[in-house]
Amino acid sequence: MTFTIAYEVFLALSEEEKRKFLLHINEHFDLPKKSKRKKTKIEVLKKEDAINYLIKNIFSKKSKL
Repeated sequence: MTFTIAYEVFLALSEEEKRKFLLHINEHFDLPKKSKRKKTKIEVLKKEDAINYLIKNIFSKKSKL
């Protein structure tokens, strides 16, 4: 049996039978489940910290003009 024939048979199944079929396929192949990525928290600067950073690093240096 070729893939195309098997696929056409699968498409001809009812929705309930498709679900049963997929359950059996997943048990047969024992596919690993997708793991969820852990979201990394982005540290957000507070307004006060941003102002202090700008004053310290940008405005305190002498410009090279």
